[in-house]
Amino acid sequence: MYKNLIFDLDGTLLDTITDIRAAINAALTQCGFSYSFSKSDCRSLIGDGADALVHRALKDNDNPTTFSKLKEAYMPLYAEMQNRHAKPFNGLIPTLTYLKTKGFRLFVCTNKPDVLAKKIILEKFGSELFVEVRGLNEGEKPKPDPWVVNSFISKFGLERSECLFIGDSLPDLLTSQNAGLPLCLCEWGYGFYKPELLKECAIVIKKPKDLAKVVL
Repeated sequence: MYKNLIFDLDGTLLDTITDIRAAINAALTQCGFSYSFSKSDCRSLIGDGADALVHRALKDNDNPTTFSKLKEAYMPLYAEMQNRHAKPFNGLIPTLTYLKTKGFRLFVCTNKPDVLAKKIILEKFGSELFVEVRGLNEGEKPKPDPWVVNSFISKFGLERSECLFIGDSLPDLLTSQNAGLPLCLCEWGYGFYKPELLKECAIVIKKPKDLAKVVL
């Protein structure tokens, strides 16, 4: 039986793509690039952390100089914009609140910068829902490296067999596999839900309320 639920953030807990898109497009303009990304195109940028997003956004223009310049522009813009339109997916807060009352311990493991992750979770979900929120600090390995998941397990004495990873994309599947956990895939997020991805997941859900059904 699952007792510990470890959540991805972007595309799983929060709909953040509008603000990510606005920030990277503004950064591209600021750096003199003439192209921009639609909301749909922006899905392919998300999932492996800020560095990967910047590399992908540069397309064929990616080199150490352009990367440094664009990241330097993007990070403060995203810090400024990340809470303009971001919101929990419909039905998620009641589901998480219910699960917490049933004794589940909830965690957040994200590639978003740690300070921004903690800030937006506090603003959107309050301080009582999650046991711990962990994002990335400079120099730390992003998902799919399992070190954050493993740190939760070690710090809180969790049984791996009682943990479920919940995410929306391939990086989350790889994270769960690297940590030795099953994945519950949320189809409301930013992943590309191809059959080969779906068949690798232990659980696939279409709505937040479905999570309570599968873990209880």
